[in-house]
Amino acid sequence: MTIKEAIKLGYTKLSKFERPLLESEILLSFVLDKDRIYLHTNEHKKLESYAENRYLWLISRRENYEPVEYILENVSFYGYDFYISSGVLIPRPESEILVEKAAEIIQNNNIKNIAEIGVGSGVLSITLSLMINNLNIHASDISPEALFNTHINIKRFNTNNITIHNSPYLNFDNTAKFELLISNPPYIQNNANLPKELSYEPDNALFGGKNGDEILKNIIKIAIERKIRFLICEMGHNQRESIELFIKNYPHKKITFYKDLANLDRGFIIEFQ
Repeated sequence: MTIKEAIKLGYTKLSKFERPLLESEILLSFVLDKDRIYLHTNEHKKLESYAENRYLWLISRRENYEPVEYILENVSFYGYDFYISSGVLIPRPESEILVEKAAEIIQNNNIKNIAEIGVGSGVLSITLSLMINNLNIHASDISPEALFNTHINIKRFNTNNITIHNSPYLNFDNTAKFELLISNPPYIQNNANLPKELSYEPDNALFGGKNGDEILKNIIKIAIERKIRFLICEMGHNQRESIELFIKNYPHKKITFYKDLANLDRGFIIEFQ
C-alpha cells in the first residue's frame, strides 16, 4: 500500500480515539523514521513489505487501547523526550505544573537537597536537574521497571546528580537531610473504574488505597517526621477537602493548592514550621 493508503487505513481503525489521523501519522513516521512532513510530500510512495507489516502491527496494538507512548517507548515531558516502557506510569502534562512549582520554591529558597518518592520514569527529578544547576537529588521507587526507566533517562540526559534507590518512601536513609520533597504518588481509589488505556499502566502507580489518599497522607507524615521544610504533591481533583482536614492535625506554616489546565485541583504545597 502507499503512504496515503496506510494513513487512511490507520485513521479508519483508530477512529474510536480522539486523534486518529495524528496517531496514524505518528506511528507511520516512527516505522519509516521520517517526520510527518515527509508523509505528506511522499503520499504516493509505496511501503516496503516489512514497513507495511510493522505499521499494521503497531496500529493493531493501538486499536487494542495500548498507549502510543508504550508503543513508541517515548514520552514528551516539558519539551524533552524521555524513554518509557510498559510497567511504568506515563507522565501527564499536569505534572509539568508540579515541576514549575518546585523550581520556583528551589530558586526562591536556595534549596540544594531534594527527595522524590515514586520516581517512575524520572521525569520530575531529571527535568528539575536540567532546569537548575547544583541540585543534589535522591529518588526512590519500589518498582524495578521504574528504576530501570529512570536509569536510562539519567544516562540519556547525563544528570549524574540524581541517586536512585529501590525503596519505599525514604527508607533508603533515615538520616539524610532534605529541604524539599516532591511526589506524584498513586492517588486513585482502589475500586475506581478507569478507561481501557489505563489498564496497561501499573496498578501500583495508580491506586492509592481504599480512599485513594492514604499514600498522600503517609508522605505528609514522613515530611513532618524528617523535618523537611517544603512538600509538593500531585493529587486527585476531589481530594482537597480530605488533605485540608488531615493537615489540620499537624503543625505547619501554610498549605496552598494549585490547579491544572482544566481548572481542577491537582496538587498541594505545604511549608512546615
